[in-house]
Parts: sequence; C-alpha cells; structure tokens
Amino acid sequence: MTKPRSWFLIASWIALVAALVVCLTLISKAGGGSPSWVVSLIVSWLPFIALIGVWIWLSRRSWRGSSGASWVDLCEQQVVESQRTNALLERIAAALEKHSPG
Repeated sequence: MTKPRSWFLIASWIALVAALVVCLTLISKAGGGSPSWVVSLIVSWLPFIALIGVWIWLSRRSWRGSSGASWVDLCEQQVVESQRTNALLERIAAALEKHSPG
C-alpha cells in the first residue's frame, strides 16, 4: 500500500505538469505563429522523461520484498542459511563415516 505522502507527491507532480503544459500552450498561442523551439522540445520530451521517472519509481519500490527487507538483505540471509545447512550436512557425513562398518 502506498503511503499518503506518496499520493500527495504524485498528485502534486501531475498538477505541476498540467500547469506547465497549459502555460506553454498559452504562450505558443499568444505568439500567433508556430510554437518556439523550447516549447516543442519540452512537449516532445516530457512523456519520455515522465516514463523514465515512473520506471525508476516503480523499480525502487520493487527493490524491497514483501517482508520489507531489501533484496541484498534477503540474499545475505540466504547465504547464511546455506552455510548453516552445509555445516549440518558435513556433521551428518562425518557421523555416517564414523559409524559405518568397514
């Protein structure tokens, strides 16, 4: 679940982008001619930049597992568990060799 602060930031960002597009549209219409190169550059690149921003935001959210631990912490826990399992298997193998006939 997203925190209320995140929703506020997303809504603020959307409102800011909408205001920017409206201002740029009004500026280009006031000139009467074609929009300036700055306006067309911003309008053409804005969706691409927004897509990258959303992708980064979503990838940062998915770096944490459902338990709240980061993937690095989960991998480190897996390594520790594997080492513990290997130590127990070595003890079992040593005990079997000790008690095996022959």
